[in-house]
Amino acid sequence: MKRMLDTSLRTEAAGPPGPRLANYLKFLCRPSHYLLQHIAPLTSEGFIPLSGRNGALMVARGQEAVRTFFTDNETFLRADGGIFSLPAGQVWSGMFDTVLTANGPDHRRRRKLTAPAFHGSLMGTYRTVFADTFATSKFADPKAGTFDLVTEYRRIARVNMLVCLLGLPPTLENLHLAGDVSNLLNSMFNPAVILFRSPKALTPYRRWVKRVERTYLTLAGLIERRRLESPSWDALSMLCHAIDETGSQLTTAEIAGELHALFVAGHETTASAMIWSTLTSLSRPDLVPHGLDTILKETQRMLPPVALSLPRRACSDIRLSNSNGAPANAVAFVSPLLEHRNPEVFTDPDRFIPERWVDFRPSPYVFLPFGLGKRRCPGASFADLQVHTTLSLLFEQSRWTLPHTQIGFRTESGIILMPDRPLPVRRSRGQRLERITGPLAMIWQPAG
Repeated sequence: MKRMLDTSLRTEAAGPPGPRLANYLKFLCRPSHYLLQHIAPLTSEGFIPLSGRNGALMVARGQEAVRTFFTDNETFLRADGGIFSLPAGQVWSGMFDTVLTANGPDHRRRRKLTAPAFHGSLMGTYRTVFADTFATSKFADPKAGTFDLVTEYRRIARVNMLVCLLGLPPTLENLHLAGDVSNLLNSMFNPAVILFRSPKALTPYRRWVKRVERTYLTLAGLIERRRLESPSWDALSMLCHAIDETGSQLTTAEIAGELHALFVAGHETTASAMIWSTLTSLSRPDLVPHGLDTILKETQRMLPPVALSLPRRACSDIRLSNSNGAPANAVAFVSPLLEHRNPEVFTDPDRFIPERWVDFRPSPYVFLPFGLGKRRCPGASFADLQVHTTLSLLFEQSRWTLPHTQIGFRTESGIILMPDRPLPVRRSRGQRLERITGPLAMIWQPAG
């Protein structure tokens, strides 16, 4: 197995000064804050090291580097030997193998076989599910009183994923299953799991691997049962019955990996998008509901649910025309959190200005909340529809306000931006949407 990082690599570009190990630990513990505090102030474009001039771990900055990262699929491959690698030879070894991480012909094959699950013809059915889920939520219950906005949006997203992805009712047992699948990635980002990858009993890594195995076996049983049933409209059924032009089908292990990725991408990230969009909407009552689209885009710009992409390894030296390249074997990623704050593209990037989107159509290489090209999230349309449907219903029914005004963020599952605390929400007593100015002064400021 390859080493996770080749720390012998050197590059001409300069990253933040300081001891390499200390910098990597800071990034690992608080990735979004590290990027904003230590990488954002650097003016260089291209591939920028996270520490000094070491080329082991780099972030792509600027349009040329971002375009190369996402479109040069012959050079940037899955970072084998990295944090997503599981012990080989087990039926569950592919739980982190997905259409987004696959390379070459395997990527193209998976893309074709997973596409039916998010075909446009299904969106009407999914929209009905989203509306039904909202109708059973605390947001639609006039007697709910004050409740935590974060917890409720997570529940809504989890129910929608259960019904639309697995075709299962939201029973307590099924909700626990959804939680187990979604939490695999978050629990993996425990520094003890990443840094001390020992298979010995009682180690954090060993306990995490056992969780992966148990979750896989549960999913595998569900997949095998679904194969025997008649095709249905839910994503799992689509994956089980999809056949490409060569007669190929996804294996049980491949479907389990795709389900895991879809749960992570469709549950936590969608909950994040709904949370932040609600908070920013509360600050601009003049734009709700007619300006909801502009609010959502501006929220995705300032607080993208996915703060950084999955890492990929360069299999050869990367040379760019006008900016810094990357050495072979470097592990790199893109950060929408950084790219969406480029002052050369977005005027006053640290200000929340929904109106900028009225006639603004930026390049896909500067605004990329779902990635782009062949590496674009396959569930992007599903997520967007869920956010639009839920928030439209939210603001049709009631007025809302927050008791707290100081809100920061933290990074969960290594890549997903979430509030750093519970957010109690309640219906507003007045006839207007109460204006909340506090959160917008603090939401995107690093805490500490």
